[in-house]
Formats: sequence, structure tokens, C-alpha cells
Amino acid sequence: MKEIGDNQIPNSKFNSNGFTLIEIISVLVIIGILSAVIIPRMTATDVYDVMSETQILKTHLRYAQFRAMSDKVSWGIEFSGNSYKLLKNESDAPTHLPNDDSNTHDLQNGVSVSGSTVHFTPCWGSPGASDILITLSADGGHSETVTITKYTGFIQ
Repeated sequence: MKEIGDNQIPNSKFNSNGFTLIEIISVLVIIGILSAVIIPRMTATDVYDVMSETQILKTHLRYAQFRAMSDKVSWGIEFSGNSYKLLKNESDAPTHLPNDDSNTHDLQNGVSVSGSTVHFTPCWGSPGASDILITLSADGGHSETVTITKYTGFIQ
């Protein structure tokens, strides 16, 4: 003979093992809300493009600074719209930028850079007597700023 459990009603016509319509609709509404919030954030890559280009730029600035500290002439970087290039003694450098095929780095589509040309002094690697600000921005409106501190050349 079958025993009756605590949550079972004998001879009941209803089965309590399934989901109610309210529970199913609630789950679908929650999934819809999460989709509306998460999917647009996943497809907007301009934030990540600017952040990655900022890290690459910092690496290239440190490279130019290191070269200036190791040499008897100044090294630097010149910015122009969607690219920048390595300079040696205020002319195009004969050396490639790290992880690039030339002395010029082209930014990802939709990312642009603005700032004045940076020259690091020989032996000391100083950018000069004033802070230098370089801004990378995306078409979507996100931007990042790189600051080179006067005298010390600290890049942040």
C-alpha cells in the first residue's frame, strides 16, 4: 500500500510536482530584464579599445623614455589623429616600436589620440618643466588620459 507523505493529499486531482504559470512568467521576465541590461554592454567595445590602446601607449612612452636615458640624444613620440610615431633626436626613429612592424603605431578603428609631442631628455628621461597630458578617445565617447609628470617623467 502506498503511504501518504506530509505534502500529499490523498485522492487529489492536482499534482504539486510542477511549476505554476506565475513562476514560469516570473523567470521569463527576469531573463528579459537581464538581457536588456547585459547585451548592450557586451557589444559596446569602445571602452575596451581605448583601455587597451592606453596600455600600449604607456608601454611605448616608457620605451622612448628608456631609449633616451640610454642614449646621448632625445627620444620621443609624436601624435597625429589615429596614430603616433617614435622619434629619435626630433626625427623619425630608425627603430621599431615594441610589438609593431615600424616606428609608427596605428590605433584601433574609432580610437584617436590628442596631445603634444613628447621629448625625453638624454640621460635623465625628463619630459621637461611641465606635465604632459595625452588623451585617447573613442567614437562612443569614452576617453582615457595619460599623464607624464614634469621633471621625473613618471607615466600614469
